[in-house]
Amino acid sequence: MRSIHAVLGAAVLGASLALVVPAAQAATPQATTKACAKAVAAANQAEAAYNAAVADYKKIIQAGGHPDKSQQDNVTALLSASNSAASFAARVCPDARVPSGTVRTGTGSTSQGVNTADLAAGAGLIAAVGLGAVALSRRRSDPRA
Repeated sequence: MRSIHAVLGAAVLGASLALVVPAAQAATPQATTKACAKAVAAANQAEAAYNAAVADYKKIIQAGGHPDKSQQDNVTALLSASNSAASFAARVCPDARVPSGTVRTGTGSTSQGVNTADLAAGAGLIAAVGLGAVALSRRRSDPRA
């Protein structure tokens, strides 16, 4: 009997550590580093360069001109550089490790509304299982059997 207590104790201890350790790590304050500030500044500079190139590109189109391949390539390269710098800043900065934005859940989400037919079918299945359990318990406890 002692062995089962040891196994259960180890399982409970392991489960409690699995729950406590990530919470303790998340609660520890993380200092902003010089590398983070430098990465954020580089990301902001890359984004400003991209925005300026897009503005120039749009001015050419609005003036009736046709941007050539080099101008299109420049905008594409600056977008890539901006995305790369923002990604690097997100990896370097401790505060950027917090998830943000909407959750992409696919078709299983109820964020687009509730399908009443699915809810009714689920409630019906739950009711059927409950009635079956009640019927089985009554049949087992029937003194006439």
